[in-house]
Amino acid sequence: MRPNEAKRRLQSGRPILGATVSCASPLVAEVMGHLGYDWVLLDLQHGENNLGNIAALLTAVSATPTTPWVRVVSNDGPLIQRVLDLGAYGVVVPLVNNAREAEAAVRAMRYPPAGDRSWGPIRGALYGGPDYHAGADRELQLVVMIETNEGIKNASEIFAVDGVDGCLIGTNDFSLSFGLPPRPVPDTSPMDPRVEEAVQQVLEAARAHGKAAGIFTTDAEMASARVRQGFQIISMLGDLAGLRAGCGAMLRSVRATADAAEDGR
Repeated sequence: MRPNEAKRRLQSGRPILGATVSCASPLVAEVMGHLGYDWVLLDLQHGENNLGNIAALLTAVSATPTTPWVRVVSNDGPLIQRVLDLGAYGVVVPLVNNAREAEAAVRAMRYPPAGDRSWGPIRGALYGGPDYHAGADRELQLVVMIETNEGIKNASEIFAVDGVDGCLIGTNDFSLSFGLPPRPVPDTSPMDPRVEEAVQQVLEAARAHGKAAGIFTTDAEMASARVRQGFQIISMLGDLAGLRAGCGAMLRSVRATADAAEDGR
């Protein structure tokens, strides 16, 4: 089976860097895949994507060296199995709050007798190879999202579940759990101490169980700081946020020059 290079890198103790694709555009997905990320996350939860177009995006990422991940809408076994059958090599499951929910996600990822997944990897076997069944448990990757007070409290038991490879922390959802507003992107100011304390708590729980803790970041300085802190799954600016940040910064810079030239005439 085709090796999951992102998972191999993570198992060797090295951080893996990635970004989210929210646009329903195979071209955007392919461009992101060629940028050098270890993984690219095709977003069914918050983006404009759906089951009708996710196969085309997975095909586009498959033309690149990047490992294709999909974030599903919820911890729904049939949906998890659908995206795996379509060629996802990593699945990100949102709002996992306890061990029972983590175990359900693991069962959806695995074939019997270890799980509940039914046979039918229509495109997954094309991408993965003819020995897909033999290698699926080894190569496929499950990342759960810890986003709530309950998830923070139960982080240790979530990481204790065999088959959970790591987590992504939703810091904006942490903020909502504490009654705080979400932070705009990009925002490099310090997070509320309660949120930062919860982030550290989840990181320590992951370390205790030998699992990879991951987090969303909004700029290079923040991402580098999180790597130094010990996070191993780093989500960087995705397609839409990167477009706004990069193009917006260039426009503001050139607009200032143009306005200054106009004022000097």
